[in-house]
Amino acid sequence: MLRIVSGKKENTLGIRVDDELLKTIDRLAKADERSVSAMARLLILEALRARGEA
Repeated sequence: MLRIVSGKKENTLGIRVDDELLKTIDRLAKADERSVSAMARLLILEALRARGEA
């Protein structure tokens, strides 16, 4: 599992997603016992790392 550095997150990012994407993120969050926002942050970090940006 990817480890996220804990600490204060100082910026907020609001995004719109369709119902299917929200259901998928919610399902993944529950499986990992995370909040939806923590799972979204994890998925964004994974995508950035895959592109060599993080």
